[in-house]
Amino acid sequence: MLSGQNFVAGEWRDGADWVEDINPSDVTDVVGRFSQARPSDIHDAAAAAQGAQREWAAAGLEARATVLDAIGRELMARSKELGELLSREEGKTLPEGVGEVYRAGQFFTYFAAEALRNLGASADSVRAGVDVLVEREPLGVVAIISPWNFPIATASWKIAPALAFGNAVIWKPASVTPASAWALTEIISRQAIPKGLFNLVMGSGSTIGRELAAKADIQGLSSPARAPSAPASPRSPPRAS
Repeated sequence: MLSGQNFVAGEWRDGADWVEDINPSDVTDVVGRFSQARPSDIHDAAAAAQGAQREWAAAGLEARATVLDAIGRELMARSKELGELLSREEGKTLPEGVGEVYRAGQFFTYFAAEALRNLGASADSVRAGVDVLVEREPLGVVAIISPWNFPIATASWKIAPALAFGNAVIWKPASVTPASAWALTEIISRQAIPKGLFNLVMGSGSTIGRELAAKADIQGLSSPARAPSAPASPRSPPRAS
């Protein structure tokens, strides 16, 4: 049985309490027990992410591409193992679980390549002596709240581009699928990334999700609209998708 902690500021840490992750297709099968984050963990994660994001943005395109490619390749290589874990905790069929993990790996390798194509643009101006330039730059710290139905895939297609283009991430997965979130985080935690760049905070949407969405020092928020894991934010985030 797995025992998973939150990953905050580059360290695995216990939270306020623990919850069991039970196989919905076999309630006698306890997948694992997972720590539930405290609101203070979100504050610590956001503080650590600010400095880590600046370091990551300055690391260069090739360094970011190398990290994402390594994550993607490990996901694909372990798709059978992690797909079985996903199938157990979510109740989907094994082939669908394996396929979802493999697809998540492809998202990371795709954005590893996209990181190398992070190009600006120039255009002719209608006014003489004026240059028109487009420069792409990171948002900063991005909060990601992901749903339960495709827990690795939907999270990966948000996490991968965020990291590829120089952002830091604080991720709150759906509370019913913590095992797959912990497994993905464990892979990311072993990469050559700044301490605090990637954070996992597990817990309910009504507490941890709401606290995360309300953080003023987070520059971007991606969440499923009106999902239980993503309650209405008491403020309007600067960027949302």
